[in-house]
Amino acid sequence: MFTPDNDNVLLTIDELCQQLFISSTTAYRLLQSGEITAFKLGTWKIPARSVREYIKKRCGQQIK
Repeated sequence: MFTPDNDNVLLTIDELCQQLFISSTTAYRLLQSGEITAFKLGTWKIPARSVREYIKKRCGQQIK
């Protein structure tokens, strides 16, 4: 799995699904619930930082 280190990188729904090995339904649920912080400007924009924070929280470990 590749998660960009640059905090300025914005991911798409498809990229989020590929990185987390989840369906688009699960991805939308994570975004709408706020578990992964994102914003909608036409389409969903997901900061790579938000994905790293989500993984860190789920793993209970520090990920660099």
